[in-house]
This record gives sequence, C-alpha cells and structure tokens, in this order.
Amino acid sequence: MDKLIPMIINGQIEKQFENTEKNMKIDFNNGALVYLPSISLLHIKKIIEYENINTLKLHDIINFLYTVGQRWKNEEYSRRRTYIRELKKFMGYSEQMAKLEANWIAMILSSKSALYDAVDNELGSRHITDEWIPQDECYVRAFPKGKSMHLLAGNVPLSGISSIIRAILTKNQCIIKTSAADPFTAHALAMSFIDTDPEHPITRSLSVVYWSHDDDTSLPEQLIKGMDVVLAWGGSAAIEWAVKHSPPIIDVIKFGPKKSLSLIDNPENISAAATGVAHDICFYDQQACFSSQNVFYIGNSYQAFKSELKNSLNLYKKILPKSKQNFDEQAVYSLTVKECQFAGLNVDIDAEHEWMIIESDPGVEFNQPLGRCVYLHHAVNFDKVLKFIVKYQTQTVSIYPWESSFKYRDYLALKGAERIVESGMNNIFRIGGSHDTMRPLQRLVRFISQERPFDFTAKDVAVKIEQTRFLEEDKFLVFVP
Repeated sequence: MDKLIPMIINGQIEKQFENTEKNMKIDFNNGALVYLPSISLLHIKKIIEYENINTLKLHDIINFLYTVGQRWKNEEYSRRRTYIRELKKFMGYSEQMAKLEANWIAMILSSKSALYDAVDNELGSRHITDEWIPQDECYVRAFPKGKSMHLLAGNVPLSGISSIIRAILTKNQCIIKTSAADPFTAHALAMSFIDTDPEHPITRSLSVVYWSHDDDTSLPEQLIKGMDVVLAWGGSAAIEWAVKHSPPIIDVIKFGPKKSLSLIDNPENISAAATGVAHDICFYDQQACFSSQNVFYIGNSYQAFKSELKNSLNLYKKILPKSKQNFDEQAVYSLTVKECQFAGLNVDIDAEHEWMIIESDPGVEFNQPLGRCVYLHHAVNFDKVLKFIVKYQTQTVSIYPWESSFKYRDYLALKGAERIVESGMNNIFRIGGSHDTMRPLQRLVRFISQERPFDFTAKDVAVKIEQTRFLEEDKFLVFVP
C-alpha cells in the first residue's frame, strides 16, 4: 500500500491532497510509493511570517521532550509502531534495526540529565538561555537565532533527531526539509509532539516539508532566504545548495560527508577487539560518517583477529541483521568482489552477502559499496596508519585497546581526526564532546552582552573609567599595567 505523508506547517497538519497527481512521488524501488505535498508560496508565507516567541524556561522544554520520550518508550505507542513498520517496509530495515532506531529516539528524548548537560557543556551554563549570567565584567545571555532550517540526510535518521533537538533546546523555530531517503523520521517526531500537545509552543515551532533538488527549487530558495541559521546535512551537492542560496549574513552549519576507521593496536583480548570493530562496521550498515570502512591492525596476531572478526560479523548478522539491498546495491557489491579478486586481493564474503572483508595493504582500496564491507589492513606501525588521516575528511577513529588512544590522540588530532572513541562506541556521542570539530549549540544562539558601567573597577585598573578626564590630564599610561 502506498503512503501519503501530510505537510506540517507551524505545528499544524496541512490539508493533504487525495489526488496523488498533485503530490511529489518517492519510489523506494521495492514497489512501495510515498507521496508528499508540494510546497507552495502560501506555505512559505505562513512559515516566514509566523513568529513563535519562545518564553519557555529550559526545564519546561526538557520536561516536554521527556513527556514525548515516554510515549516513544511505550512499545504499544501507535506512532512508534507505525514508524517501525515504515522503516521496514520502505527503507528495508530489519525488525531489529527499526526497533533500535525507535528505542534511540526514546532514549534521546527521555534523557533529561543529558539534555541539561548538553546545554551546560556547550553554552557554559544551563541557565544562560533563561537569564543574564554574570561573567567577569559583563552580564551575558544566549538568545535563539530565530528560524532554523534543517536540510536532513536520509542515511542516519538519528542525525535529524539530534539536529532538531539542538534547535529546540536553544529555543529556535525548526523548518525541517526531510530527505527522499527518509521522509519518515522527522515527520514521526513532529506528529508525536502533536499527539502530546498540539498547541504547545514547541509543537507550534515545527514545520516539516519536502522538495526535490532535481526539480525547480525557486520556492525553496525563497524560503531559505527567510532563515536565521541553516543546518545542512548530507552530500556535497546539498551543502553547496545551502551555501549558495542562504543569506550571506547567516551561519550555515555544515555536516558534510566524512569517513572513519578503526585502529587495533596489538590487543591482548582479540575477541573484544573484533566485537567492537564489528559493531562499528554494522551499525547503520556503514551509512553513517562515523562508520568504520577501514580497519588497521598493528601486531602479530593478525590472522587470529581476522578469524574473530568474521565470527563477530556473523554474530551481528543475527542480532542486528543488515537492511535489504536493492538491485543496484547488490550489483555494486558483486562488482566489488570481482574487482578485488581480479586485483589479487583476498576477499572473504558471507554466503548471503551480509558482510565482506577485503584484505589489502594500507592505501590499496578499490570500490567501497558499504553495506558491511570493510578493508582490513595489516599495518607495520602507527606511522603507516597516520598517513591515511585526512583533515576535514576523517571523522571518527575508533581504537582498541583504549589505553592506546592516549599514545596516539595528539598525532591523530594534529593530522585531522575529529573524534577518538573506543572500538564499539562510534555511534555514542558522549556529552561534552565535539561534533565535526565544533559545539553546535553555540552556533544556534546569539550571545548578547550587557557590559558594566564606568564605575565598575576592573582587576588591572582599580579606578573608575573616566575617559574624558584621562584625555584631559593625559594620564592614560598611568593605568597601563
């Protein structure tokens, strides 16, 4: 059965078209079609003219998110059940993968302490969005940028959730452009807000729309010109479009394509090392920027590690089955096997194409079809690994054993690695960490300062700042420390 996804404008469901000829169509290559309404000039006018002045305190925001999260935690919640069914039917997710995605949505929304700590760590105080905070010689408060546009990618549904939650925590309105690869996640989140309280200021701050970059984008170009900040996720083309059409005075926060790798440094526990690497390969089937595509092994137990890695990949085949591949993806997978074998590389492939290990020297790599295909390299030393860290391109380096991360972290960071984690933890973004070398919440607010008056004495100048008198008496240098 085909699905029609209605548009949401300022937290309200727009009347959907029953005539599918008036809607845009997404074909998921499995006979399933999704229809979405086309954005109109009226929709753009409603979004740009709508002023959602958010006077909520941070605790009100987090309590509302928690309430929504408790709905997602309930396995009988109809919105959750529908979402899991959509991921399976349209996006080819296994039951386990789809359920895990819904579980993570529940976890993110329900983790009140983590939400408070994210604001505290990134903005310096969990009170700074609610009140003026004394900081040295000023009072400072963080105000929202205003209207935030989220150009979402479809490869990692949770990235869209994170993007939206960050904007909500900083009291911004969210104009969300969903991806053709995943038109479900942001819409399901917004609908769960409507389920909870259709008139809540957070609910009313959300709009969920869609357009295709392959069609005429003149209307979306008008919409983006009314934004105060843009968060662009995905491939180079989407980010280039955002940069080209955004007003020059606003910030475009880019989450572009990156690659990640695993470094295994002569481990004592071969099994634990292999299990961690398998997780970093299998989570999201390598569709995420943090997914390991290359594994560098340093040490003498290389063959034992390879054997354990195959065992671990077979374990994940059972506990987190791979999503279904369409015909083109299967063809690329098969082509990669033939290409590598022709080049003389050793290829181990699961009989059902659930995973593939390609052995090669560091730097020798052909096609990368993703879908749990990993290049395994036996590196002589760390220097052989370091040369494959590329600034602005290498995101996550997952390391085992953890103690080795302290040996290598400075070298990795100076070369360009953006994130260092323990193997098996690449999908867990710890509170306090950076994302693509930045603290995103800082770029979603305007820090405004109210500076102290002339009679407030500074540490180095313990007198009133009477500038006219200083000029008249030519005494400026007296006060230079």
